[in-house]
Amino acid sequence: MAWRLSVTHSTSFQYESEVSASFNEARMTPINTPDQFVISHDLKVNPFASIFSYSDYFGTAVKAFDVQTPHTYLEIVSQSLVETAVPKLGNVNASWDDLASDQLADDLREFLDFTALVNPIEAPFELRLKKTPLDAIHFLNKAMREQITYAPGSTSVYSPASEAWEKRAGVCQDFTHASLSILRSVGIPARYVSGYLYNGSGEIGEEVIGESHSWVEAWVGDWLPFDPTNGNPVAEDHVLVARGRDYHDVSPLKGIFSGGRSRKIEVKVSLTRIA
Repeated sequence: MAWRLSVTHSTSFQYESEVSASFNEARMTPINTPDQFVISHDLKVNPFASIFSYSDYFGTAVKAFDVQTPHTYLEIVSQSLVETAVPKLGNVNASWDDLASDQLADDLREFLDFTALVNPIEAPFELRLKKTPLDAIHFLNKAMREQITYAPGSTSVYSPASEAWEKRAGVCQDFTHASLSILRSVGIPARYVSGYLYNGSGEIGEEVIGESHSWVEAWVGDWLPFDPTNGNPVAEDHVLVARGRDYHDVSPLKGIFSGGRSRKIEVKVSLTRIA
C-alpha cells in the first residue's frame, strides 16, 4: 500500500559576524523512482537567492545557490510531498560467481572500492561462507545491531567506519558506512543511500520530528535496499533523497562562505503521513 508523506527539512546558520557571500549545494530533494513519486517540492532560501537545479553523477537532485547579500543569518527550508511504496525487487539471486565477474567489477567499481569514510574494518564473521550473497545481506542486516550500539554524539559526520567499529557505537551514518565496508570487502557492490525515515505510528495526520537517515543498497542481481540501523527492510516509511559512495557524496548541505565563523546551527526535520 502506498503512503503519502509530507517532509519539511530546515537548516539555519547564525554567524558571529557579517558574511559577505556564501555558496551552497543542497541535496534535500526526494527523487522519482519506480517506487517513489515526488508530488511537489520547494526549496526556499533566506536571504533570497536564485537557485540552479541539476542532477549529479549519481542521479541526485541538487539545488545550487549563492547569497551575495551581506548577512548574519542563513536559512534553507525544503518542503516535499512524496508518495512512497515498498520497493519492488527484481532478480536478487546473483551467485558469488556472478559477483566475481570482471564486467561487474568494471561497471560497479565505485561501489566496490573503499573510501576515506568507508575504510577497511575487521568483522568477526565471514560473509563469504554464506550460501548466497542474499543470505549474506540478510545475516549482516541483523548482525550490525549486535556489533554497534546506537549512540548519538559518539561520532561525527567525518568519522570513518573504523572509528565507529572500534567504539562499537554510532548513528545511522556509521551503521551504513560499516555495512558498506563489510560488503565491499567480500565483493558485494554497495552504495550509501540518504533520505528520511518516518518513525511514527502510521496514523494519518501524525507529525514526527526526526532527522536525516541513511541506509544501504547492495547489488545482488538488482539493487536490494536494507536498513542496518534498525535491522529492517526499506518500506513506505523511507523517503529516498540521494545515493553515492559514502556520506560525502550525499551530504544534505555543503558550501563555503566568506566572513565570520558559524556561531549556531539548527537542523529540524519533520514528517507527517498525509495518506
